[in-house]
Amino acid sequence: MQPTRRLYLLLLCAAPLGAFGVPAALGAGLLVAILLLAAAADWVLAGDIVRLEVQREVAGKLSLGAWNQVRLVIGNGTARILAVEIRDEYPVDFEVQPAQPAVSFLPGRLPQPLAPGTTAAVVYRVRPRRRGDYLFRGLHVRIGGPLGLLRRQRPLPGAVAHVRVYPNLRQIRRFDILARRGMVMEAGQRPMRLPGASAEFERLREYQPDDEYRRINWKASARRDRPIVNEYEAERSQNLVIMVDAGRLMAARVDVPPGDPAEALTAGETPGGLAKLDHALNAALLLAHVGTVRGDRVALLAYADKVRTFIPPGRGRQTFLKLVDALYNLEAEPVEPDHGLAFAFLAGRNLRRSLVVLFTDLSDRETSSQLVVQLSRASRHHLAVCVTLGDPTVIRPAEARPADVQALYDKMVAQRLLEDRATVLATLTHQGVLCLDTQADTLSPRLIETYLEAKLRGRV
Repeated sequence: MQPTRRLYLLLLCAAPLGAFGVPAALGAGLLVAILLLAAAADWVLAGDIVRLEVQREVAGKLSLGAWNQVRLVIGNGTARILAVEIRDEYPVDFEVQPAQPAVSFLPGRLPQPLAPGTTAAVVYRVRPRRRGDYLFRGLHVRIGGPLGLLRRQRPLPGAVAHVRVYPNLRQIRRFDILARRGMVMEAGQRPMRLPGASAEFERLREYQPDDEYRRINWKASARRDRPIVNEYEAERSQNLVIMVDAGRLMAARVDVPPGDPAEALTAGETPGGLAKLDHALNAALLLAHVGTVRGDRVALLAYADKVRTFIPPGRGRQTFLKLVDALYNLEAEPVEPDHGLAFAFLAGRNLRRSLVVLFTDLSDRETSSQLVVQLSRASRHHLAVCVTLGDPTVIRPAEARPADVQALYDKMVAQRLLEDRATVLATLTHQGVLCLDTQADTLSPRLIETYLEAKLRGRV
């Protein structure tokens, strides 16, 4: 129960009457009693709040780091016009738009009174900061009585909604739209045609500057008096093994550089400040989706100091959904990853030659020595790709001009770390491992480009 401003003003008007003697005081008391009785009647009449129908519309699967819409639909089942206020207990870890003070509710007022028998909606957006399971707990509505003296509030039973926050799946829908147009985004900027792979002849087309000379069809070129190349259909049923390091280094958070997120395939609406593991999972799911679309058999191996999840190679939508369910609550652990255990586990599966994509991070040469050994061994039997994310907290001090002794020390340490990282990457490249070291905003486009190029050149 909440008194309105009208009730307070009427009570204030009655208070001064007590200064004009006993009769006036009795009249003031009578007026206050009447107002209180009227307020009680208003409270009873506002009991038709139980005839309000409110429904929350929110997807059961939300995307990490993206704005997800929540819609509250209110139906007026009473016989009078209502000014309705509503609030939703969204998870406290979510960002909300429009922004509110530090409270766990989203107050919302309908823009205009709600007529009897009509419906209206309050729409807001939430942005999850972490993956996992969350609850929208309760809905609360508030209306005024017909006399305008009191407002009555009621919690709605059965308004709890369970949602799961997954890696950002919106970039997959964006890729599907672009794929239907025959286009993907290269590095989030320039459009590029989806290439095929060197397996089975598909068609002839005109030569383009990036085409290999060995694909030129000299007979067709002579007939048409211009360069013509052969294009081949993509190979299918190849193995794509996605390995995810969930060790301590993957818990570090990185920022996405400012820019136009609508132009980037991977960034979408993803904000800065996500963990490296989150960026890796977003890219891994997009890669798995593309591999599924291209007809490859996709497998997943997630590990830290032990194997956390393994999904054997499979194709189709069911396999992709298994990957999504396995990764939505994967968290980085404060332990050193055991790369040897993970690659030994993979070797025990006796897979044929595969494209093995490892999402990990590098530090100094000593710590990364085990990783170099394991990837070098794996490259003898598979096409190995090592995917790492650059860390702005290391790059910025290394490139900055030091202003004092502490800044100079930070610069020297950062440069040493970058030199060790470059040495490790050079060693892996020399051992035949494809290395993809990039920033968060270009991770997915460059990864997809690497995957398609590997299939184009028939390296898998």
